[in-house]
Amino acid sequence: MDYRILGPLEALDGERQLPLGGARQRAVLALLLLHGNETLSRDVIVDELWGEDAPATAGKVLQNCVSALRKELPPDTIRTVSGGYALTLEPDDLDRDRFERLLAEGRAALETGDHAEALDQLRRALAQWRGAPLSDLSYELFTRDEIKRLEELHVAALEDRIEAELALGHHDELVPELEALVTKHPLRERLRGQLMLALYRAGRQAEALDAYRAARRALLAELGIEPGRALRELEHAILAQVPALDVGPRRPQAVQRPGRAAASPLEGRMEELGLLEAGLDDALAGRGRLFVVVGDAGTGKTRLADELASTAKGRGTRILWGRGWAGGGAPPYWPWTQALRDALPPTINSDGPEGQFRFFEAVTQTLRDQTATQPLLLVLDDLQAADEASVLLLEFVATELPEMSALVVALGRPETARLAELERHATRTVRL
Repeated sequence: MDYRILGPLEALDGERQLPLGGARQRAVLALLLLHGNETLSRDVIVDELWGEDAPATAGKVLQNCVSALRKELPPDTIRTVSGGYALTLEPDDLDRDRFERLLAEGRAALETGDHAEALDQLRRALAQWRGAPLSDLSYELFTRDEIKRLEELHVAALEDRIEAELALGHHDELVPELEALVTKHPLRERLRGQLMLALYRAGRQAEALDAYRAARRALLAELGIEPGRALRELEHAILAQVPALDVGPRRPQAVQRPGRAAASPLEGRMEELGLLEAGLDDALAGRGRLFVVVGDAGTGKTRLADELASTAKGRGTRILWGRGWAGGGAPPYWPWTQALRDALPPTINSDGPEGQFRFFEAVTQTLRDQTATQPLLLVLDDLQAADEASVLLLEFVATELPEMSALVVALGRPETARLAELERHATRTVRL
């Protein structure tokens, strides 16, 4: 499915755009999308849609709306759960989530100095937008906070994209766009600074200083404050023609992390690390992700995960690590036993499909409980040496990840059992 809220509400099943009915029915779908994979009680939905003016028939109207939506959406998309409704969202089903994932990947590349990659990801992120978010439902009270958040994020993404373009020497073509953006957002100092820098690099120093004075006048008139330190320092640098203003883009480079003093530098894998760190950003925001990293022996899978773990630990994430054992004699689910230790559910020896399902559900609940108190990075290494049931359990857990603050990274060689099935559950497959 392809749900779209970055513009008027739309839902597509493949290439077919689904009819979503009238305004009330569309509002029900929008509310469930904004709370994807989360159960909303009927009372909450009625309150969000009607407020204090809910008619006596509101519950029946809601039921009819859900029934009509179920006829259009794939089976079991809208589930009835404990007297409420929940809409099932897979990773990347919603354009908002695709935008935020691509934005995180672009920012990760920007942080490492890979401006070309950052520009590519940020352009892809911004391409998700078709107009004002939920423009056909902007009058609904429940949409207003999310619309405001998304609009702010959109401008910030534009600023990030412009930063990448400035680093790549695109200053001449950026000036007209920046002038328009400054007119639309006169109090955003980052945009003002970017306009000043673009003008200066285009050989228009006097206009760059005029842009600073215009920024100062706007801030004083609207807020009664002077420009911030960064903008003032940029003005001084332009006046002094500081050579650093003309420096080209930085080369991508690894950033030394706490606890990495004895580790060899991560060479040639900054793009892959940026992708994994974007997944970590999503997990910390409550949207769990599964990344599958595939490569032959010696390609750096474990080294890449180790670098990610260092970053995750520095951001308050709990690290769990398990690995397959190729030496023989390992019990079933050995990678999970290593990772979860005493927290592993006691039903591990249950026989038959029903017992296996109960065990899978118990493991998933254990992870859900752990992520309720602290974000989690789970690394399962050497999966080519793991039993097939361990991989099947990972596939099961992957279906529940969007509801957890967890990033799961599975490392294996191309001969890993059930690899094709596992990749279908993954947010991203990284091949080394």
